[in-house]
Amino acid sequence: RSSAARLLVPPRRTPSPPRNHNPIPPHPNTTTITPHTPTHTHSFGRGTGNTMAKKKGKAGKGAAGGKSANAPWKAKLAMISQIVSSYRPQKAGGTYMKETLPELIKQIGYQQKPVAELIKAQECADGKRFSPGAPGERKTRGLAFESWLRKNAPECGLDDTFAFQWEGLSEGSGVVAKKDLKKHARFIRIPRKLMITSTQASQSPIGQALMKDPTFGTMPNLMLAVHLMFESLNPESFYAPYLAALPREFSLPLFFTAEELNEMEGSPSYYDALKIQKQTLRQYVLASKLLGDRGGLAAGLKIPTFTYRDFRWAVGVVMTRQNRIPGQQDPSKSVLALIPGWDFCNFKDGEVATQYNDEVHASESFTMEDVKEGKQIYIYYGKRPNSKLFLFSGFIAEDHKSDYVEVLFSDSDTKSEIAKIRGMMLGARRLLPSLQPFRIDMKGAPSSICLTWCRINRASKAEAGTILKAKTPVIEKLSDENEKLAYSLVKENVQAALKRYPTTIDADRKFLDASKEAEKSGSGLSPNAVLCVRLRLKEKIALEMCIKHAEEVINGAGTAEAKGK
Repeated sequence: RSSAARLLVPPRRTPSPPRNHNPIPPHPNTTTITPHTPTHTHSFGRGTGNTMAKKKGKAGKGAAGGKSANAPWKAKLAMISQIVSSYRPQKAGGTYMKETLPELIKQIGYQQKPVAELIKAQECADGKRFSPGAPGERKTRGLAFESWLRKNAPECGLDDTFAFQWEGLSEGSGVVAKKDLKKHARFIRIPRKLMITSTQASQSPIGQALMKDPTFGTMPNLMLAVHLMFESLNPESFYAPYLAALPREFSLPLFFTAEELNEMEGSPSYYDALKIQKQTLRQYVLASKLLGDRGGLAAGLKIPTFTYRDFRWAVGVVMTRQNRIPGQQDPSKSVLALIPGWDFCNFKDGEVATQYNDEVHASESFTMEDVKEGKQIYIYYGKRPNSKLFLFSGFIAEDHKSDYVEVLFSDSDTKSEIAKIRGMMLGARRLLPSLQPFRIDMKGAPSSICLTWCRINRASKAEAGTILKAKTPVIEKLSDENEKLAYSLVKENVQAALKRYPTTIDADRKFLDASKEAEKSGSGLSPNAVLCVRLRLKEKIALEMCIKHAEEVINGAGTAEAKGK
């Protein structure tokens, strides 16, 4: 399980509040660090098949297998390269069409065996790096990291306000209080000089070469992953103690088998999980070609041997730990960064309590609550639903206040005589007439903009006139009749979403109960598959609650306002 996951929004300047300001007391020269979901749904999934199709050249020194062009896995890699190149999205009018879910399921299933064979063949190069560690090895590496942190960041707070606990926590490892801490007490400060940034990645010799490629040049997170991978392969790296302390495995869908991912059938996140796997393999193949071409971008560079597991591990680290901090040359522009030490803090619902202090050039984090000595210090990753925590952090939070499930809404009533007027009213609010995603919270309440969409799509001519005069993005209840029709549309779409799951809520609950018993005996589903079932169960419960509430409104027994209370 990954310890923490933070992908942060572009920083915002914050004024200096009074001493007892709530929620946190930032320094006058600080920038708030606010964890959030990835800017792109598939953070490592941009680009099309054309990029690799155009990259041709003989694999030489440094090709994903390193020093020898005759690496034992060369044939396996060539086969995967052909498979990946065959995944060419179809074009329609010069625009690439989005792959369908069945297409992705087929692709991931087809590539699973060749990828497993490649990993097996590459064990001669990376076997030691990914072999199960001896008992206590994680703690030993953690203690070495602590020594590195003390030496290079003596004012970070280690041994004074916080300590690391490498074993015995439900999350695996984490950060605990060294003494009693009051709410909003600063417990950690990590200087910029210890961070690994996307700027460093692009300015490194390999980074400068990769920046010439259109895919790598436009994806700082991918550049950071490749830079991190090569740093981890360099035993003389300044960051070696930090990189050695990081987990070698993650409970991210990126690492799941096709069978484990099948447990997500029906979930809106199923597509995203498949896409991440597909694109990560594509980018590995691309990196192998670019860095293995003697006369290409890597000409004159000494490229260490790297494998698919090396690449995937680095993507997993960046996916779960990347943050945005102000750029050094231009603070108005943010850069991606890994923040050693702070990134071992685990998640808990609360408030964003981390900031970047321009005056001391460091990130600082404050407690969200009073913390007793020896108890774990948590941080809040921001308003991210469980679907995003699952995809990019590898866990699901219980009783998560920011959780929701996304449903794709459509309207079959497209032949109405006022369909064009409805479309115009939706367009004015930047809403699509069909295939529009909306959020349903975990209590089953549709978002206000979802209800606006439904009310507009069921508005009469007279009601349309009222909407046309309105200057607000959200349309409140128009009439009892419209409200019933709007909630009928909600029910229709949510029921359709619920039917996509192959199992019932009761079946999932029984399954999870049986899995707990089976776990005691060492049998049953893998932890990854159980995580998928837990996610889909939460989603289905929310959808079922939404249907029940919609029926109450339709039957005149409930209202949106009552539900909100």
